[in-house]
Amino acid sequence: MWKTSLALLMLLLGNWAVVPALAADPAKFIFANPLKGFVRQPFSAEVEIYSGGITGDSIGAAYKSATRGDYGVRLTFGFLKALNFNLNYMYSNQSRSLVAVTPPTGILPTGTALMRAANLNLFYGNGEMNLARTKRATLYFSPGIGYARNGSRSLTLITPLGTASAPILRGAALTFNLGAGVKIFPWKRVGFRLDIRDHVSGGGTGNLNPAQGLSIAGQALANPQQYFGRIPVQNNVVFTLGLIYKIL
Repeated sequence: MWKTSLALLMLLLGNWAVVPALAADPAKFIFANPLKGFVRQPFSAEVEIYSGGITGDSIGAAYKSATRGDYGVRLTFGFLKALNFNLNYMYSNQSRSLVAVTPPTGILPTGTALMRAANLNLFYGNGEMNLARTKRATLYFSPGIGYARNGSRSLTLITPLGTASAPILRGAALTFNLGAGVKIFPWKRVGFRLDIRDHVSGGGTGNLNPAQGLSIAGQALANPQQYFGRIPVQNNVVFTLGLIYKIL
């Protein structure tokens, strides 16, 4: 529910941002013609730095994600009338946790296995289809594909006999994203972008075996992967405000 409210809020902010540009020159406000969108035009390029916020799924008590900030850089280029392409890198100190119950092992009683992941890195590319534009503002729709990686992960085993922790290998997943936004250029080469985007992946824990031994009271935890399986489908709703500079 709160994600829907967030999306609606960002959409309203985008509309408010584009209204002054439309009012300044309403006669030149036009919708992009899909049949003419693939007409060649001179090559263009933009570089952008941006920041904003990122949210994630929280599925019951077993899977939680904390809302954090995000920071990134985007390179946009185009050679078609109504279609651009961009390459992105985004970093967030977002943290996730996944909890599983471990059955008795013969020596250790039933306990809890806790995985923590932090420092999310996203690498992704997008198409950027212009829906409507004026001389200074463009409203666009943007699908894409990418790659997500957690830069820091750890595994903790908690039982009545004690607690032990160890680092584990990084986790990665293929992602798909869908977004929309508005770009406004108050000046010839400098502008702003408001973008909201949902990144979806099928989860995937990677290898959860500790990089070093994980044992309590002399009993090692064998193959912790069996307790977690695959992380549920993940949604990361990202909203950003960027500063754009036109190179060409």
